[in-house]
Amino acid sequence: MRSLATEMAPPFALVAHFFIAAVVFLLLSTVALFEVYPDLSGYGISFSLASFAHLYLLGFVMMVIFGAMYQLLPVVLEIPLFSKDFAYVQFYAYVIGLGMMVLGFRYLEWHLLIAYGGFLTYMSIAIFCVNVFLTFYRLEKNSIVSSYLLMGTVFLAVAVTLGILLGFVLAHGMLSIDIDAWVKAHVIGTLFGFVMMIVMGVSMVLIPMFSLAHGFKDRYIHAALFLHGIGVSVAILALVAALPTVVLYAGLGSVFISMGLYLLQMGIIFSVRVRKQNDYWVKNLIFSFLSLIGAMVMLLLFFIDAQERYLFAAAEFFFFGFLLAFVVGHLYKILPFLIWYKTFSPLVGKQKVPLLHQMVHTKSADIQAFLLFISVVCLSIATLLPLQVLFYGASLGVMSSVLLVAFNVVYAFTYKGEN
Repeated sequence: MRSLATEMAPPFALVAHFFIAAVVFLLLSTVALFEVYPDLSGYGISFSLASFAHLYLLGFVMMVIFGAMYQLLPVVLEIPLFSKDFAYVQFYAYVIGLGMMVLGFRYLEWHLLIAYGGFLTYMSIAIFCVNVFLTFYRLEKNSIVSSYLLMGTVFLAVAVTLGILLGFVLAHGMLSIDIDAWVKAHVIGTLFGFVMMIVMGVSMVLIPMFSLAHGFKDRYIHAALFLHGIGVSVAILALVAALPTVVLYAGLGSVFISMGLYLLQMGIIFSVRVRKQNDYWVKNLIFSFLSLIGAMVMLLLFFIDAQERYLFAAAEFFFFGFLLAFVVGHLYKILPFLIWYKTFSPLVGKQKVPLLHQMVHTKSADIQAFLLFISVVCLSIATLLPLQVLFYGASLGVMSSVLLVAFNVVYAFTYKGEN
């Protein structure tokens, strides 16, 4: 855990900006979830779905990734971040731009905000990419983790470029493009190109660290890097350039194989872990990986049967099962340590300081994990059957689980130690 904080790491206040904002956007996305049910029986792309997806993916998932990247880059690369000032500018521009985009999706009479907010969001992400690229420029020794982080950032640049072009097409009718295909390319670039790449990369740092796993072979994650990069590139090119469907399926097939290799690698790491305690971190991770398998199965059914319900169920497993459980599980580990390092480490040897596990309300974390597991399964069942009452009940369960996450974040930030 000590390696999470180095002298080259940015100030904790910077990372805290991103983590706190991420939790706020996560809460808002659970509210937006209640509005998407009517769209589940129709066409897969709607403004209500776009509003929810941007709140959740850009507001929560990517905000957490940005904060984690700023903290982990100096650790992984062993060099300082190029500019902390860039990171602060990016944060405020990103929050404002994302807010404008969501309002544009939510209220159609304000649709011009999609383009203008999208442009501001694009510029903020461009700042992030430049900051990361200039940090990598000083890299002397490459590793599998740094390769994942760099490639993920490249795909982010591609995905947001497609997104901003789509925003201007929707607002002003600029360019003559296949909007449906470009939206799919934008989604693939964001989810599989950026988010999945970063998750796979940081998994090779955080999971061995927290599970105390050593001496494992990592050839599967190396193979996954090649297959995933090629697969995402081919899929995006096939959609943007209107190539034959077989090319798109070949790219997606490569991505599927790479995710299978990633899961195999995680299984190997867990099999050699020294730390055997099955706490809320382990529970969240196991459910996260099972949900990724569930999402892959649903996507395969969608490719076979082409029913929208399979696609939505896959999204629910991926968003709330895989990503949310993965992020929350690690948030319970990383956030208390960073707070402890800033607040309590100077007091070591002078007074009694808390242990890290004391900075997480264990009972509420266990309840949160169980509630999320049940809610995601019910949410997917409600989408597949479909059952409206069950969907709203499961959505309420997800919201309750997220409220417990928010409670634990506040608990960690306000922890003063035991008398």
